[in-house]
Amino acid sequence: MPKCRFCGENITKFDKEMCPYCGGKRPLDGVDNFTVDITQTINTIDKEKVQKFKQHSKVVNAILCMFLGIFGADSYYLGFAKYGIVRFLINIIYIVGLFSLLYFLPTGLGLLYSILISLGSNFIVYFIIGFISLFINGKKDSNGVYLR
Repeated sequence: MPKCRFCGENITKFDKEMCPYCGGKRPLDGVDNFTVDITQTINTIDKEKVQKFKQHSKVVNAILCMFLGIFGADSYYLGFAKYGIVRFLINIIYIVGLFSLLYFLPTGLGLLYSILISLGSNFIVYFIIGFISLFINGKKDSNGVYLR
């Protein structure tokens, strides 16, 4: 739309004699009457930055969780290294705490049973979580790619 040369308001090309906003005479004198292309071409795909990510397996992730879930191996596999380290540290605290509780309290359990119960309970929890993760759809890795 053309603009008034006095007040700068948008006016129609039919307001040649007087501006409806400021009342200026002949507001379009000296104003070109051409259409300006205000669209811009945007390159949506940058070929240099396009990366192809490998799709991780749901079965491998579940097996890693079942047998090495104590160490956070399934998180490392999906690319969540910080989460894997945090899980490993929490599991160490849990195992040491449960071992201390079972060994030093007068429960009558020996050293071997205290170790087996603390490690076994943690193993059972991650085995169940790994088995359940086989049936969960929509899980993504750190790149946002769904597991196959």
